[in-house]
Amino acid sequence: MNILSQPKYYLRDPVFDYAFIALIPLFAISSAYFVVLYPQHFHTVLMLDLSLLGYHHVISTYTRIACSTRSLVEYKFLALYLPPIVLLAVFGLAWLNSEWFIATVYLHWQWWHYLRQSEGIAKSIRFKSKSQEAGNEQFNRFIFYLVPAASFILMSSRQPDTYLFMQVYTIPVPVNLANTLALATLVIWCGWLVMQVKALFTGALSLTHFIYLISHYAIYLVAYVLITNVTYGWLAINIWHNLQYIIFVWHFNANTFKEGFDRSRPFISWISQPKRFVLYIGVCLLLTKIVYYIVDMGVLMAKPYTVLPLTVIAYMTLNFHHYVVDSYIWKIRKPAIRQSIGIES
Repeated sequence: MNILSQPKYYLRDPVFDYAFIALIPLFAISSAYFVVLYPQHFHTVLMLDLSLLGYHHVISTYTRIACSTRSLVEYKFLALYLPPIVLLAVFGLAWLNSEWFIATVYLHWQWWHYLRQSEGIAKSIRFKSKSQEAGNEQFNRFIFYLVPAASFILMSSRQPDTYLFMQVYTIPVPVNLANTLALATLVIWCGWLVMQVKALFTGALSLTHFIYLISHYAIYLVAYVLITNVTYGWLAINIWHNLQYIIFVWHFNANTFKEGFDRSRPFISWISQPKRFVLYIGVCLLLTKIVYYIVDMGVLMAKPYTVLPLTVIAYMTLNFHHYVVDSYIWKIRKPAIRQSIGIES
């Protein structure tokens, strides 16, 4: 069997898969380089990313845990009790005048959160396309983490002072050590690449799986190495992550309710019908606008009574809550998750 005769298995269908796997990272990288070339447009691109993708992707989490009575019962702790716990933690850090610590946690936790999401998507594509990387499975997973880690460490060695307009601190890695690690990573990755190209042309590794892996490595290289301004680089990986999440959650919901209307989950099952993609996105954007409007109004009302950075507290609470929830609700090993994604063991 070779790449031409290999049976085609798709996460959803050819258009969906190649758009999801190739167009999303290309769009994200192009957006970041647009800002590098035209920094005067950074705020415009940032606002478009946050309003259309960033806030929306956070709210997408709640289509899993808070869009029906059944979901609220299943995820009661995550939906009702965890938010105030996270809020108190973030508020405490801000009260101690540690806004820099919030930004630092955000930078590092975000890297991990994005990496874990990418691994989950890579596994979904691998299982669905019946693909197999060449070589040892643990070594391949090591490479999957090594490239993002080396990229992040290289960024850390530059010791950026600010991140998204906030003071930030990174791991004080010596530049020579970071460069040595980057060079060693490049050599190991090239060896991995040669093996995977061979697997691709023998038909063991699917084309969609291979393209996704390459895009995964490319996005971390661009975001943390090639673009030296950490905030501009953040745009590339943030847009990539946000779009991935929004589209993947829609795919999950559409698969979950593909048999039709579910009386136990009426709202989410109705908007998630496969032919209602535009409606689904529109409703999610509307809900996003409502939630963040309420948050912003709360910040404005409380502002006269405190000097704390309330906007940072409110938005970081939503982000950190999203990170914790996602680490629990998207376990690929759970049979219900695998069934809804449409993958086999």
